[in-house]
Amino acid sequence: MIIFLRSTGCEWVEKTGGCTMCGFYCATSRGREVSADEYIAQFEHVMDAVDLGDYPIVSIYNDGNIFNEREMPVAAIEKICSYIDGYKNIRKVVVESRIDYSPDEHVAKMKKALNGRQLEVAFGFESANAQVMNLCINKGFSANNFDLFHSRMRGMGVLTKPLLLVKPPFLTEGEAIDDILRTISYCISRGIDYVDLEVTTVEKNTVVHELWKNDLYRPPWLWTLVELLQQCRERFGNRAHVYVSPWNYSVESLDWARNCGKCDAEITEAIQRYNSRFDTTEFDGLDGSCREEWKEAVTAEDPRTIPERIREQLAYIQSTQPSSS
Repeated sequence: MIIFLRSTGCEWVEKTGGCTMCGFYCATSRGREVSADEYIAQFEHVMDAVDLGDYPIVSIYNDGNIFNEREMPVAAIEKICSYIDGYKNIRKVVVESRIDYSPDEHVAKMKKALNGRQLEVAFGFESANAQVMNLCINKGFSANNFDLFHSRMRGMGVLTKPLLLVKPPFLTEGEAIDDILRTISYCISRGIDYVDLEVTTVEKNTVVHELWKNDLYRPPWLWTLVELLQQCRERFGNRAHVYVSPWNYSVESLDWARNCGKCDAEITEAIQRYNSRFDTTEFDGLDGSCREEWKEAVTAEDPRTIPERIREQLAYIQSTQPSSS
């Protein structure tokens, strides 16, 4: 069960404009403080609507950072976890946060309220490449931050789940595949064997949206996802369990992973079946007339450096904006 609580909104957006692909701020109160009582009331509404006892895993997201006191008071987290403790069938709780907040107090209180249940923290790691993280995504931290966070959480008995971004803006299709494979290898070297692939979607009020409107960005091909999963199986075997997150979130997507349109449903269904057992034989025999076009996209190169691409593409977008006069 995935629960989205309407929140104050990600502080990173307010400070920096946010990550280039993330439109979640539009689903929040956009800076208006949401009190602990309001958060608790939202969760109570969920308890009235569904029987949480039917779900062994409950994910609680706030379209931001659950470990940022300004975004979600720790008193609200404690109370929600105490409610969860009333459901004996729930065995794991998943929350999400940036890793540049100090979560020790939150984690300690959550673990106590959860009364022995497994706590897992999902976080946007996106890429082990610092240039991709900070120039293409505007993440604001590096792999070194990840190492410290992962070590601290592991010491507290908390699982960590990196969310890796498939095809950030300003990368070619081939570069996007290579970046994910390198990042998964990095995660494995840190003892993490389960990662989520977050497939970039086009959401309003984002840099990706502006690029997409100007034909400067295309979401990844479905063939790219198939290629990634097959290569992960060949390279890493059972050392990496790679899950593809759905591309439906709490905000509307204007565009998402796709092929030519004719084979999209078949491949999407195969990916969903793969997610159940991590079995890449689900992709055996898949083919389509657009596969050659995808191969051309994968082998296409961009001779410009990433900073050059960013400067030129953002300058082009700016030139297309209507004059303020």
